[in-house]
Amino acid sequence: MIPAFNHSHVLPPYLGDDPTLLAEVSPYQTSALELVQRLGGSPERRALLTGLFSYRKALADLGFQHGFQWIDGSFVEDVESIKQRSPGDIDVVTFAHSPVGLSTAEITATLNANAQVFDAQLAKAHYGCEGYVVRLDGKPQSLVRRATYYFNLFSHRRDDHAWKGILQLPLESDDLAALDLMHNGDRVEGDQRVAAA
Repeated sequence: MIPAFNHSHVLPPYLGDDPTLLAEVSPYQTSALELVQRLGGSPERRALLTGLFSYRKALADLGFQHGFQWIDGSFVEDVESIKQRSPGDIDVVTFAHSPVGLSTAEITATLNANAQVFDAQLAKAHYGCEGYVVRLDGKPQSLVRRATYYFNLFSHRRDDHAWKGILQLPLESDDLAALDLMHNGDRVEGDQRVAAA
């Protein structure tokens, strides 16, 4: 569920009055279809979503199919109201299990041979996603440290440090339905769906 933007034009870091309720705090679980319905209200946003779904497909094609992504950046803010511009990219951290059946050397070779997926700046240029990958099969201490780093980075707006929420999208989601909605089905306008003319 993607909550409404708050008075700071960001997703709230928690719902209600009690930030200790685990079910009510960021990151908020969402689906690809809900991303399109709620945040795909302009051609620029839909282009970024198309890039996100291409990025997700590239990860899946390389065997990174199980896990989830944290979605953040100006894409999950009402940047059009705050700065009178469209979002420039989507910030994504992918937490994924490594491909099954590959040795450590084969996984390293896969990462090195696909820099456009695994290097954040190349992924941004290629997919419009500043993408980072954290492998879930690493050492627990390292995983906690990296998750803490990205959560701290993502949970505050860069320019004024406003506390904000982020989204969590499973790697196994309804991407095809979301793409169909954007390109073949209904138009998306703001938070509403309307029949295509």
